Amino acid sequence: MWSQQYLSQHDLAILHRFAREHGIGADARDFSGRRLASLLATALPLPETDTAPRRVALGATVHYLAAGARDPSSILVACPYDANVLLARVTILSPLALGLLGHAEGCSVAIELPHGHAMQVDIVGVEEPARTAPAPALASLAPLLPDAGHAPQWTA
Repeated sequence: MWSQQYLSQHDLAILHRFAREHGIGADARDFSGRRLASLLATALPLPETDTAPRRVALGATVHYLAAGARDPSSILVACPYDANVLLARVTILSPLALGLLGHAEGCSVAIELPHGHAMQVDIVGVEEPARTAPAPALASLAPLLPDAGHAPQWTA
């Protein structure tokens, strides 16, 4: 069983910003706020060039098998404003998403639940989030832009 969570620098930045904007800290009154603050304090950042096994990240689809279950379940780990129960998009503030975040495919994880309970799950697969390509530089768009000397002339 693995307990250390590793997060990309991108995910750490997003989660720190979210926590800061919503006043979430170690003194949070609710379980998910305290758990998020604990994750941010203890998670290890991955280098940008990490080639380690696939890890649960924001936007990743996770296939897991809960202890005692016969069939695996799947969720997509989402920010709270992207969460949608009908699409299995689970908010990072849920105990399940917080517990899975940062763990690698193949790990067995004890998910902390409120009131001192825990749930054991095995991560059987992780589909990495789709990353959009960075916007092209303006110089590469130059052939597509109209030439200033040959701009169309409008007449009335």
